[in-house]
Amino acid sequence: MIFRSLRANLNLGLLLTVAILAIALWGLIGIAVKEIISDYIETRLEHDAETVLVAAHIDGDGQVSLDQQKIQNIYHRPFSGHYFVIHNGEQTLASRSLWDETLSVSDTPEAGDVTLSHQPGPRRQLLLVRQQHYEKQGRQLLIITAEDVSSINAQITRFHWQFGLLVLAVLVILLLSQTAIIHLAMRPVRQAQQAIKKLESGEASELPENVPAEVLPLVKEINRLLRQQQQRLLRSRHAMGDVAHAIKTPLALILQWYESLDEAEQQHHAPVLHQIRKIQQRIDDELKRARLSGDRRSQRRFDLDDDLPPLLDTLKRLYQDKTLQVDVHSTIEPRLPLEQEDGTELLGNLLDNAWKWAASRIHLGFDRQDAMLCITLEDDGPGIEPQHATTLLQRGQRQDESISGHGIGLSIVKQIVESYHGTLQLDRSPALGGLRVAINLPLFGASD
Repeated sequence: MIFRSLRANLNLGLLLTVAILAIALWGLIGIAVKEIISDYIETRLEHDAETVLVAAHIDGDGQVSLDQQKIQNIYHRPFSGHYFVIHNGEQTLASRSLWDETLSVSDTPEAGDVTLSHQPGPRRQLLLVRQQHYEKQGRQLLIITAEDVSSINAQITRFHWQFGLLVLAVLVILLLSQTAIIHLAMRPVRQAQQAIKKLESGEASELPENVPAEVLPLVKEINRLLRQQQQRLLRSRHAMGDVAHAIKTPLALILQWYESLDEAEQQHHAPVLHQIRKIQQRIDDELKRARLSGDRRSQRRFDLDDDLPPLLDTLKRLYQDKTLQVDVHSTIEPRLPLEQEDGTELLGNLLDNAWKWAASRIHLGFDRQDAMLCITLEDDGPGIEPQHATTLLQRGQRQDESISGHGIGLSIVKQIVESYHGTLQLDRSPALGGLRVAINLPLFGASD
């Protein structure tokens, strides 16, 4: 494949094929026209030679004379383009049309042979010359007839150019026709492209299969992969929830057992209790993430109008002991360039982290700068020092060990942002004084 475009490759194939056929046709027709005209002129020259032979008379001394009444008038008009010459070995007679010119011929044929050749003639005429021996009254006569073919050659040349232009016009028409046909034939592909956009935005769950037979296997395979991916995602999510619930019950029994111990034994088992509480907190975090994610399909894009309010409501229920003012400011269209699952997890982790640390206020902003989506989350919590920004993005790192959690929220946010080829920055909020998270994501494109 020369080009990465099917249309360009098909047009190139048609262009080369038709061009080769047109050149071959042009050459063959040119040769055929020349042969037909040459045969026609040769036949006419043969008839003229026979007319001259009829008009010739040989006397007893072998001298040749012509009955001019039997000669066509065109041979009487000077430089008419039609000429003849008779040789009998000793005597030469020429048509009056030659006037005082002569025909310079060569390669005299043998008796019984006929030769055709192109020779220069009077006044720069190009002559087709025919030579043949005839026998009359027991004498051998060489009759040479000639005709000017300059005008015919000019007409043939003009025909060649006209035919070439016609072929070129036909070629252009064929290319335009094929372009239109390809455009119509590619309509199902464009429809599939639109269907993929709908699939990405969540308006459809799979691609329509009312497509041409050549595209149908690809569409079926994509739909199969989509269903398989969704099933795997649901199984993974359910398995995570099942594991968390399965582990949570034994941990609760262990904690009940610990609380039943006296103070001395509790002090002795304090390190074990600390690890158990870390495991329990990790399980609570995973269950919280599952509640935030819900049972949504990953194909749909995150919508600020549809998906953000339920997320905020969930966080308010999770943190009923805190009353915060949450300000949401957006200057862009509601649909974000994030799959719903990714958007829910990204904003869920950011808001969850802000809810833990904020004192009274959280600000969430969505703006556009050139081709980038800018997400900014600020709170009025204690914030971070600049040297701690890189550390907080590492899995398992936290600003304050006294606050519940295992430091995986911001690292998950970082992974999601990087999967969309975006950037993540942590610093101090100049407006609220706490942590500011600034995320830049390309508005066009999808995650890997």
